[in-house]
Amino acid sequence: MERRPLTVTIVGAGSTRTPALIGSLVNYRERFPLKKLILFDIDKSRIDVQEDYIRLTMQKYCPDVELIFTDDEDKAYIGMDYAFVQMRVGGFEMRSHDEKIPLKYGLVGQETCGPGGFAYGMRSIKPMIHMVNKIREFAPDAWILNYTNPAAIVGLALSKVFPHDDKILNMCDQPYSMIKSFAKILEVDMYDIEPRYFGLNHFGWFTKLYNSKTGEDLLPKLKNYLLDHEFKPFNAEQRDQSWLDTYKNVNRMMEFFPEYLPNTYLQYYFFADDIAKASNPEFTRAEEAKRGREKQVLDICKQAREQGSLEGVPLLIGEVHGNMMVEVAESIAFDLKKVFVIMGVNKGRDIIPNMPEDAFVEVAGELSKDGAKLYPYGEIKTFYKGLMENQHAYEKLTVEACLESNYQKALEALTLNRAVTKPEKARAVLDDLMEVNKDYWNLK
Repeated sequence: MERRPLTVTIVGAGSTRTPALIGSLVNYRERFPLKKLILFDIDKSRIDVQEDYIRLTMQKYCPDVELIFTDDEDKAYIGMDYAFVQMRVGGFEMRSHDEKIPLKYGLVGQETCGPGGFAYGMRSIKPMIHMVNKIREFAPDAWILNYTNPAAIVGLALSKVFPHDDKILNMCDQPYSMIKSFAKILEVDMYDIEPRYFGLNHFGWFTKLYNSKTGEDLLPKLKNYLLDHEFKPFNAEQRDQSWLDTYKNVNRMMEFFPEYLPNTYLQYYFFADDIAKASNPEFTRAEEAKRGREKQVLDICKQAREQGSLEGVPLLIGEVHGNMMVEVAESIAFDLKKVFVIMGVNKGRDIIPNMPEDAFVEVAGELSKDGAKLYPYGEIKTFYKGLMENQHAYEKLTVEACLESNYQKALEALTLNRAVTKPEKARAVLDDLMEVNKDYWNLK
């Protein structure tokens, strides 16, 4: 079947993840053909430093695709079929505050979990709402594929503000990355693994890993391997040490709770004190990423710009973030019904019957031309239910605090968060975060 070329807008195109996303679009150009690619960012300088690399790459591999770079949102969404959304409101500067301020109080300093995730979510919610309204003004039928973190908080907020918009899909690439790592260990193709999973975003568990060719559940084999081997990401040799430590903590979590295989991010809730103590308050992941991946990407873009060609310049590929974004859009556009770990509202308690119906759950499901079909998981056990209800309450209060500018709800949210728990620390870190975020959010 011939596949119609599509128009895609990358929102937050100034991200240094964009060149690798371009590489994924290049590699999937036969499967996901483009007519027009619009790169939009409110900070044009962030796009400018990457523009030559992107133009040269698209001219070489996809010369027929119309390419637009803009910081004008009134031009960004016209005639668009898909928005790939990867905002980072406040950039690396605010990420650094998110990670460092909690560490002053002996709390986890991480961009999506704990107080840092709270602050990032508070910055992201209103710009995301604004973006959806703008897109619906210019492209009422377009799909909005959101990868902006913290996806749990952002997704829950959008589900409350736009309850009937079924073309907003919130996704996270960490389950995809973990499946890719499972596949390497198990020596199978990752696309032959069909997961079963339940949780909230960055707060869930793999319960089955079916081999789609044989029907065998590969999870017991994987768990047996992890009894004697350190869990490593598929690209361990390219990862920063903090990520290697993160994957290693999966083994540690399973020493206590061996029934299912946890998402890596659960380490921040189970081992919060240890992680905070081991963190360097002068050098967090913000600096690690800036000196590592960010510098590498910008150096490659600089080389392409200075020499005016791609000679000796590698094609960057988004093996996780980029590939997943394109595969998700492809599955929807061409009705492929591929299975991913996806998020959605627990409407009518149809997905997890013993969780609140407004919980923004994350489970396996398929993506087709009709959007996301989340697979019903069934009731979850008391231990996981208790953890998830607590986390959902934190997420719900965070959204309400933002939409209502409500200090008390923000304090309650942070006190509930397993990475905080003490009201004295919750208040102290909230006041500090509010001060540095005063250009983005205020509470009364």
